[in-house]
Amino acid sequence: MSRSRPPNSNRPPVQAGKQDAEARAWLLTFASEEVSPEMERAFTDWLAASEENRQAYERAHRLWEGLAEVDGIEDLLTDRDNVRALPQRPALTRRLLLGGGLAAGLACAAAVGLLALQPPPAEEIMLVTARGEIKTFTLSDGSQITLGGASRVRGEFTGKTRDLKLAAGNAYFDIARDENRPLTVDTGDVQVRVLGTRFDIKKRADRVSVSVDSGHVRVMAVNLTETRDLLAGDKIVSTAALRLGPVEGFDPEKELSWRSGRLSFVDAPLRDIVADMNQYSDRPVRLGPGAPADMRLTLSFSVQQIGQVLAGLDAAYPIQVRESDTEILISDGL
Repeated sequence: MSRSRPPNSNRPPVQAGKQDAEARAWLLTFASEEVSPEMERAFTDWLAASEENRQAYERAHRLWEGLAEVDGIEDLLTDRDNVRALPQRPALTRRLLLGGGLAAGLACAAAVGLLALQPPPAEEIMLVTARGEIKTFTLSDGSQITLGGASRVRGEFTGKTRDLKLAAGNAYFDIARDENRPLTVDTGDVQVRVLGTRFDIKKRADRVSVSVDSGHVRVMAVNLTETRDLLAGDKIVSTAALRLGPVEGFDPEKELSWRSGRLSFVDAPLRDIVADMNQYSDRPVRLGPGAPADMRLTLSFSVQQIGQVLAGLDAAYPIQVRESDTEILISDGL
């Protein structure tokens, strides 16, 4: 049986009202014979083939719901075009109609039809990591998202959209390509839209950075008045002052090393280093009054070496690092 035409589709195609005729043929099929799984699949394929087919099915089903109460309906259903349409099927008698045959058939058709017509339920997404944890999640579409420590992504996938929000921390996105469902990541400050590619987003209190590892990414300011298209090797930083900054290059080995538990910084301000440390430190690291937050450093260390790095900074720079049971405080050492 054809997977896209009703059972009587070996006839010459009907030019006028083609979809309505096919919809009636399907309803008769469901009413007059046992329905196989193959027939259900063929009906579902026909229904999904065009919007006209769907509308014709809905019209036919609405009109035929009360057929069993119409006088002479068995003659109408087994005469003229209907006889030629279903030559091998038994006549639909009033006993069959009133005995529930048509009702059961229409119920079966309706169940299959409504199943095909209804969009799949939305898929709620909530991904969370604890402080110090790095974890990769696989989504239903095959995409993978790796979260840094103390990070959170939430969102929703539907049949037409893939929407995510990076609420905190940072994430590396390896997105399965889907031409019909672009994926959007909203950080609150910028939106990133892709069809399928690999990219990294870091969300901080005063800035958001987007780095593209592979493919093409479109970055939009929250007000949607600024847009940047990034390719592999491109990075952009958004701040309250700059909105979308200039496109610049980056070193993937350093920028993306956090996925293997290593933090790397090139001429980065101390405030950014502390922000990254706080995703992995067992105690909050805080910049106290007078601490040189803008002091720029080049460092690379494992997330397990935060204590040693802070001790080294205390020894080598004019800062003081004080530890307590609840926090690590960095202050001006002068």
